[in-house]
Amino acid sequence: MLLNIEQKKGNPDNLDGRLTVYAIVDLDMGDLISIKNPIASMVYNNFLVAQGNYKEQNNLRDFLKSEMNISLEEGLEDFLDKLGGLEAALDPQKLRDKIENMDGLEEFIPTPAKIVPFNSETEILNQEGDVFFTGKFKNLGNAILSVNSFPILYQARFREQEIDRVKKEIELLISQIEKSAPPEASYSTPGINVEDKIMKDFIPNMLYCRKDPRVFSDAQKQFKVFMMGYKFKDDVDAIVSIIADQEELTAKYFKLLELYAKKISEVHNENYGEVEKLRKEIDQIKTD
Repeated sequence: MLLNIEQKKGNPDNLDGRLTVYAIVDLDMGDLISIKNPIASMVYNNFLVAQGNYKEQNNLRDFLKSEMNISLEEGLEDFLDKLGGLEAALDPQKLRDKIENMDGLEEFIPTPAKIVPFNSETEILNQEGDVFFTGKFKNLGNAILSVNSFPILYQARFREQEIDRVKKEIELLISQIEKSAPPEASYSTPGINVEDKIMKDFIPNMLYCRKDPRVFSDAQKQFKVFMMGYKFKDDVDAIVSIIADQEELTAKYFKLLELYAKKISEVHNENYGEVEKLRKEIDQIKTD
């Protein structure tokens, strides 16, 4: 529990997006009535409650449309009308044009919550979505501050969870697509140029990412998947080992990579006389 704010309903790791937040104003109702503050009249049975629907309202534009049935531009026009003599010093159309271009900025403007009257805590807890209690306050101003400020923090966390959720859904979709995709060519695929595939695709890929263990791990797995069905596993391991283990790849090691690729290709082509020559050449270079 942070700052004595208690979640009465819902899961903090999976926020619903519909928020009810309340505070208890620890004052006599008679004293509240005497307070000349419009919010005081919205305290019922000592409960000050605000609600926000961030599942359906993503920004200020949505809030104005849902709660007041006006657009952001219409709200601006009403505001300008109320400015009296000041509106003559403004250019409403220019200001309106700026508002229309605020779509990107709206992401940083919190969607307001609205004060809602409730008669009991049971009624509050029966609301759909998440319910938070910010505590008891003897000062009405502090109660208002807690109830009005908490929805901003809630929105930030809810939106962050939504982003994570969307990313996971995208990753799941991609993985499903990858699983359903036709398999790529392998060592055993008829007609494939094995030497070209190894020398132009797999070896360069592993060389490029060998300094990044995580990326290299994926690259060598792809190579080994391609080589499934090849009966001399030591040749495959040798290629991976040369790239992964050698601090500096000299001409000797590049030559070995080339010879291993040729040997694997000749095995694929069942040219075993050439395979034996390449094996001896590899052994000779390794002993030098």
